[in-house]
Amino acid sequence: MYGRPRPVFGGIAGGIFLIFLALAFMVHSFFLPLLFIGLAFLAFFGSLFSGKSQATYGGIIGCIWLLGLAVMYAFNLWWPGILILVGISAVAGTILRPMLSAQGQMPSPYQPSQPPPPPASPLYQQPYQGGYPPSYQPSDPYHQQSEWSAQQYNQPGAHYSQEFPPRQ
Repeated sequence: MYGRPRPVFGGIAGGIFLIFLALAFMVHSFFLPLLFIGLAFLAFFGSLFSGKSQATYGGIIGCIWLLGLAVMYAFNLWWPGILILVGISAVAGTILRPMLSAQGQMPSPYQPSQPPPPPASPLYQQPYQGGYPPSYQPSDPYHQQSEWSAQQYNQPGAHYSQEFPPRQ
């Protein structure tokens, strides 16, 4: 609110959406198609003038999907319509991404990424020694071991004979 001033086009996109929302309530038989068309205009105009290529790309793809849903609902073409909509979305994404990355605004997903930075602490490069460090003293009195319990657990288990049983 107190940052940079909002562009005028965001208000225009919101106004267009409110007009389509009012039309959707007036024409009950085409409520969802008009609502989808209003949302498509909102996504398109709201992202087009944001100045960010990722937002523009997402707004155009969102606009395509919302207009496609409006057409599918209006003409009841769900099964072939969804396949056509996925195809249009794939073609538009294939065309739009290189166009936006050629302008230097959007990073291409096909560029190699930077290798991860090395660990900040040499602590991770030391092998695990096992157990607690010698300076660790538990503060809970229930975890303190007495000599008797330490001797009990340090005693060897069952004794097994080293001789083999006789063969039969």
